[in-house]
Amino acid sequence: MEARYTLWSIQNILEKIPFDTPSAGGDVHLDFSQLAVSYYIKNWFKVSIIYTDDSFPVDAACSIYSPKNAVTVVFIMKRKYENSLRLWLDKRDGNCLDDCCRRRELYCHETAHLIAIIRAYPSDRSSKAREDFLEKLRKKFNKSISIAQNSRAVPFVSMEKPGESPSVFDKDHFRYYDDNLNYFKLYQELVFPYDRMIEAITPLGEIYKNTKSITYSDVAKETFVSKNFFDIFSEKLAAFQELLTEKLFNNQP
Repeated sequence: MEARYTLWSIQNILEKIPFDTPSAGGDVHLDFSQLAVSYYIKNWFKVSIIYTDDSFPVDAACSIYSPKNAVTVVFIMKRKYENSLRLWLDKRDGNCLDDCCRRRELYCHETAHLIAIIRAYPSDRSSKAREDFLEKLRKKFNKSISIAQNSRAVPFVSMEKPGESPSVFDKDHFRYYDDNLNYFKLYQELVFPYDRMIEAITPLGEIYKNTKSITYSDVAKETFVSKNFFDIFSEKLAAFQELLTEKLFNNQP
């Protein structure tokens, strides 16, 4: 029965993930014990977000402790992305915009891994799902030993290298065994959900009144969604363009 409540629980967890909020300076540890989530999540899972300096060899990573018992999932993120977001929020520094967009994509990518891991653990889920998870984890760990030796959290589930897009992944990148969740759809909704589209309409409408055009840069400034994301997920661009037409352009005199 627990699996029925997993997606409902995940929505409550997502509210705790700092997609658009820079850290106050230190690491972040998420407490699920007071959340309205499934029993197994409340008692078996912990999530920590650790910020590291630019010497870390990847931009972001998802790692895990003790996957057979209490499961601690750790996000590791270069601190420069937190600094860029803070500077953008304080001063709207255009030099930080690319980092802000990448930060959101990185967070959404690692969160998709968190969701995939959580979905492998309900008591009514096939044991083969957890076996597949552990086997994939072992393979990834064997490839990352040199990095793991210099890290605060091992083994790694995912590592996003500089210059590689978090939006590019194959169909089995997240899923374990018989997981039927569409992670392409999930990732798109994490990066650019409908309510985020709606929030962008008003400021983009003001830009359109003044310039008679809306650029990808304008959209990024209001949403932290990059042109690269739209190039990869063209259906999301089409949905946003349709919404703009409905809410904005059709109301033009």
